[in-house]
Amino acid sequence: MAQEIAERVQHVLAQIEAIRPGEGVKLMAVTKMRTREEALAAVAAGAQLIGENKVQEAKDKWHEKPPVPLHLIGHLQTNKVKYTIDLFDSVDSIDSEKVAEALNQRVTDRLAVMLEINAGQEASKTGMFPQHVRAFLEQAHRWPHLQFIGMMALFPSAVGTTLDEKKKIRALMKETGELWRTCREERFPWAPLDELSMGMTDDYEWALEAGTTIVRLGTALFGPRTY
Repeated sequence: MAQEIAERVQHVLAQIEAIRPGEGVKLMAVTKMRTREEALAAVAAGAQLIGENKVQEAKDKWHEKPPVPLHLIGHLQTNKVKYTIDLFDSVDSIDSEKVAEALNQRVTDRLAVMLEINAGQEASKTGMFPQHVRAFLEQAHRWPHLQFIGMMALFPSAVGTTLDEKKKIRALMKETGELWRTCREERFPWAPLDELSMGMTDDYEWALEAGTTIVRLGTALFGPRTY
């Protein structure tokens, strides 16, 4: 299993380098329903970040911190905030003032966070709609313990879609990249926005073309999940 994971990671890293040579795009191994051993195999092969979807699963799995930064990429419930702060290096799923306020009240120093964007404005997904992002960032100084290091974007699934639907997803990625760059130019001291996290197994090549700095891959590294 470790050898298979290593080969998949190396294949993805080669793809990243071919599309964005020398730009240092990071590979996040998404380890939902994966073992600690599988996650560490991906890191050993070159994955630079680990992404977990659920606080409790991460708490059970990472009783010892992994050797690379651990990011929460799933929805954060406010009753899990107290566990989140000590466990994760970054919370990438800030999607409301309520969540930001809950984290800010608990953090004693500074916590890296990302603003979660629902790029396709889908009712089934969490995240802030793109048109609300700039106004949110403008008043994010209200939470001095949070440093917004980037944006994490969610898109409609590319699986089984038509050519027109694929074009729409690629257009949304391009628009999200432009939104990220525009907000970066504002140079908010509390929101350096160095990172743009978008792109999953079925669409990460499009995300690379649109300027992402992090791709979040699970199936591409570990194979299909067994539920």
